[in-house]
Amino acid sequence: MQHDVALTRHGISLVPLSPAHAGPLFDFVDSGMWSGMAAEQPLSAAELAELFAARLEDPATIPFAVVEQRTGALLGTTSLCEYSPRQQRLEIGGTFYGRPFWGSHVNPAAKHLLLAYSFDVLDVHRVAFRCDARNTRSAAAIQRLGASYEGTLRGHRFAPDGSRCDTAVFSILREEWPHVRESLLGRLAPFELADNHCAYVAEPARSEHAA
Repeated sequence: MQHDVALTRHGISLVPLSPAHAGPLFDFVDSGMWSGMAAEQPLSAAELAELFAARLEDPATIPFAVVEQRTGALLGTTSLCEYSPRQQRLEIGGTFYGRPFWGSHVNPAAKHLLLAYSFDVLDVHRVAFRCDARNTRSAAAIQRLGASYEGTLRGHRFAPDGSRCDTAVFSILREEWPHVRESLLGRLAPFELADNHCAYVAEPARSEHAA
């Protein structure tokens, strides 16, 4: 959906996504980084812009561009999706970052902002995450956020190549959020003071990329 939500902390900002972001973000797209994504890989910036436009037209999706706070440089994109106010639930997905930011604090910082907005502002009870069960990097990143593995949906959907794939499901519930929040803030503490001094700081080496 179209929105005007902007979230900032730990050196990054989440700003409303626009099809105009597709040009710079398409430079990050390759078959390796797109592997495991639900959407078919865009082959041009125009196709990526169409994907972004579809997210903006979906009333249950709140999409963001992830930018470096000081310079405004684009780092990736992420979304709140499947939002159901009546059921007090949503999912975090549609995420990708440029390879230079894998293994950095960017993903946990973005997820902290999204989780805080979801639980503290939207007042949801459940935030879910899904990934292709074969995407072990994404699964590890999700669990490291503090989400609980719920199970695997077998033969859940078609992959872009036409094969059927399994989907791993994770979630965080409202009563779990305080503990998850404190864990994430502890993990991100080194970047509180770094915000005004550097555009990008890597976490200790550890690959992390959430699809």
